Order: sequence, then C-alpha cells, then structure tokens
Amino acid sequence: MLPTTTASLAGTPSKSRARFRETSALWDALTRRRASFGEGEDYANGKGSKRRSKRGFALAKQSGIDYALGACLLITLYVTRALLVRQDDFVNARPSAVRSGRSGRARRIGPMDDLALANTIRFDAANGTRPLSLYGRAALLNALPGFPETPPLVLSATQPKAYLLRNFLSAEECDHLMKLAKRELAPSTVVGEGGSSVPSDIRTSAGMFLRKGQDNVVKAIEERISRLSGTPVDNGEGMQILRYDVGQKYDPHFDYFHDKVNPAPKRGGQRLATMLIYLVDTDKGGETTFPNAELPQSFEADEPENPFASHIEHTDCAKKGIPIKSVRGDAILFFSMTQDGVLDRGSLHGACPVIEGQKWTAVKWIRVGTFDGNYQEEIPMPKLSRRTDEEPCVDEWDECAKWASQGWCELNPEFMTAVDSARDSQSAACAKSCGLCNRRS
Repeated sequence: MLPTTTASLAGTPSKSRARFRETSALWDALTRRRASFGEGEDYANGKGSKRRSKRGFALAKQSGIDYALGACLLITLYVTRALLVRQDDFVNARPSAVRSGRSGRARRIGPMDDLALANTIRFDAANGTRPLSLYGRAALLNALPGFPETPPLVLSATQPKAYLLRNFLSAEECDHLMKLAKRELAPSTVVGEGGSSVPSDIRTSAGMFLRKGQDNVVKAIEERISRLSGTPVDNGEGMQILRYDVGQKYDPHFDYFHDKVNPAPKRGGQRLATMLIYLVDTDKGGETTFPNAELPQSFEADEPENPFASHIEHTDCAKKGIPIKSVRGDAILFFSMTQDGVLDRGSLHGACPVIEGQKWTAVKWIRVGTFDGNYQEEIPMPKLSRRTDEEPCVDEWDECAKWASQGWCELNPEFMTAVDSARDSQSAACAKSCGLCNRRS
C-alpha cells in the first residue's frame, strides 16, 4: 500500500531529537538529586539514632521511587533512540535495499516493509527523481505485489493497446504452472485453416494446454486475468504453457484469425485479447517484441538502480518496435481488436530466439464471446469501456478508488489519468477516483 503520510513525517527527526535531549537533561537532574539526598542530617541531643531510622526509611522509600522513575526514563531513552534510527533508515531507504538472499533478487514486499518501500517511491516522485523510462518505473515496483494491489503500467496506448504488469504471478504460482506442464510438453503447433493443430517452422517451442479451471491455482489465475481484462472468465481459452530452449523462437504473428472457421460464432468469435505471463527469468534473448508498435521516447533510458538496464543490449530480433524482457511473474495484456471491432495490426508480436537459459510462458487467449459457446449468429463486439451517455466520466477498474487512495494518481499518471489509458484508448483508466470529473465540470 502507498499511505499518504510522507509529508507529515518530514519533521519527525528534529522533534524526536529535541525530545531525546530533553529526556537526557531530566536524567542528569535526577542523578544530581540522588547524589545530594540526605545532606544536613541532625544527630544532636541523643536523637540521632531515631532520626537516622526515620531518615533511612524515607531514603529507602525515595530511592525506590527514584529507581522506578529512572527505569522509565531509560526505557524512554531507548525507545526514542530506536525510533530515531528507524526514521533515518526510512528516509534514506531505496528500493534496492528491499532485497532478499545473496543474489540480490527482488522479493515481494511483506507487511513489515510496505510503509518504508511505498514512501521511498513517493519520496522519489516528490523530489523529481521519478524515472522517465518504462523500465525505470517498473524497477520501482520490484518488491510490490502485483495486480490487483497495484495498477498496470501502460506499455503502449494504441496499436496495440498493451499493459505491463509487475509480479502478476507469485513464484509459487509460476512453479505450479510449470509443474503441471512438464508431464505433457510436446512440440508446439499452430492453428491450421480448418481449426486443427499443425506443426510449423515459425514456432519451435514445446507446449501443452491446461484445462480451464483445472485446479484452484489455475482457477484463481484465470479469475485475476478476467478482472484485469474486463472480460468474462468463460471467454478465455484453456491456458497454454510454452517452453523455449536455446535457439527456439516464435516468428512475428497475429493472434487473431484470418480464416472464417476459427473465429466462427460457434467457437466464441474472434480473439479479442491475449495475456502473456513469464514464468522464469530468461538469461539472454527470448524477448517478446511488437515490431509494428512505436517505441516511446525514453522507453530504454539507462537510469540508476534500474535492474532492467541490461535489456538495452538487444539482438537484431529485438531492435524493432517494443521489446519486453522475460522476467519471472511479469505479464503483458494486449488487445488484438479495437473497440469498434477492427483488427489491430499493431498487435503483431513474436518471441526472439533464446540465447542463454530457458523461457517459460503461460498464454491465455480471450475471445469476443464464450469460448466454444456454440453461438448460431454473429457475436457483437463487447464494450471495452464502462462509459455511458449518462456517466461519461467513470472508473474503468473496480480497484481505482483503492489505487487513488494509495497515491497512484500521482505515481502512475500514464495509467491512472492519461486520456488514452483505458482499455478502449479513449479515456483515463481511473478518471473518477483521480478527480478528473470535477475538473472537467
């Protein structure tokens, strides 16, 4: 979560240090008082013994009180010092500090870390150091949980409409999908003219299909994809798991069909969108590319503390269009059709050959209607936006209010408030929660 307490914390260190000095002064005064206690005793006229007894009792009683006060002050000093140290660590924190293990690999944020890391991101943004490049912004999200806890990054606003999602799957979910697939992997095929699967030289990976809702993990992932894409779960085909070894690739292609059999109404119509999820880190090569897409300016800026900087060294395959590095748990959602039902040629995409290591992906294709729904008539294009004539300014995602309360309107404006960030590229993703409706009125 991204709480909005950074500004109020700005003055905390100086106030805490003043309180620390005040407490130290009290402790010194207490020490001096105890040192002088008992001076001026009167033992004259044979009353010394009785007075010493009374004075001794009073001294013991007062000493007990003093020791109790001293203990309280010591505890206060210890807690204040600990808070000062933690505050200094908090202010000086950087995303790179939230790591685990010797390898320095990022981990998902935990309940004890979210405040520090979230405010680090806010701190960077407030000081004008928010990265300009997409991969620089992605690096800030290394240890944060993925959708629906955090919003997507806009990979491409149009041609195609595409989003990048950090940590969409957990490491455990990635491992689970690969374990299910390893028993049934076979050389990949492509869809032929009559709907049958046929081998092809343009696709040299190994793959298999999972059953829809095969187990609780698969079902939960499918439901998450449905929430993200704004389409019913039933519109998705069975998830395909693919493994690319060194040298294997998938030449640029469209996911939408060119024939009349595969997109027929009885099969659920044309493919509307694709969800592509990376299950392992690929050592070298294996990028997903969109050759027809326009590379945004500063997309590949080499910025400090950006672990994605190595992706700039592309093979020839990844030098045209927009390249996306294969990073475990990350995902891409892109649309193959526009809101008016036109096939989007910007959705041309491919998988570059793997140079080192392996590449594992999970792919979910989403249809216009229920997959294999056996419709008898043409299926109308579903609305990609919630806008209506009565409600022209809306939130396109259920999570918008939560994201806005966490500060994402300022931290991720390319998604939250840009005029073309919604699924149909015709409005802002979270216009209502980010206050755009009031501004326009």
